[in-house]
Amino acid sequence: MSFIKQVLLALLLCVMSAAHATSIGYTATSLGGTQWRYDYTVSNTTLAVPIEEFTLFFSVGQYANLHGVATAPGWDVLLVQPDPAIPASGYLDALALAGGIVPGATATGFSVTFDYLGAGSPGAQPFSILDPVSFIELDTGITQPAAVPLPSTPWLLLAGVLGLAC
Repeated sequence: MSFIKQVLLALLLCVMSAAHATSIGYTATSLGGTQWRYDYTVSNTTLAVPIEEFTLFFSVGQYANLHGVATAPGWDVLLVQPDPAIPASGYLDALALAGGIVPGATATGFSVTFDYLGAGSPGAQPFSILDPVSFIELDTGITQPAAVPLPSTPWLLLAGVLGLAC
């Protein structure tokens, strides 16, 4: 490949934007022993319509005893336990009673408590965004850990200066 083609390809790759799916962030909090709580933030970053229903999945063999559900006002939740006899994942299905999460908006206040059967701490989960009338899947994805706050600018600058000094 010629040098000009390589440069053009590099420029093309730089200007292409990454695909951004609807995002559901989570924070996992240990409540002692095997009991944990997920707190969720749901962001409508890509859909042109409000998010009126979403489903979070809990893998069979990894999660048990789902309970303690909290929701944002205006939402109805169905919680189904993972079932090793079938086997089938459990799920939390949240349905907006009015409006939903409009494009560009974020909703918080969703949480669930559970027993984690895996090693270490629980991680990401698959999710689906659904049209509550047609049940067509509008989007899918994997939950993401909540962003860790970055240090303020003076502390970041100080760390950089100290790093250079060393």
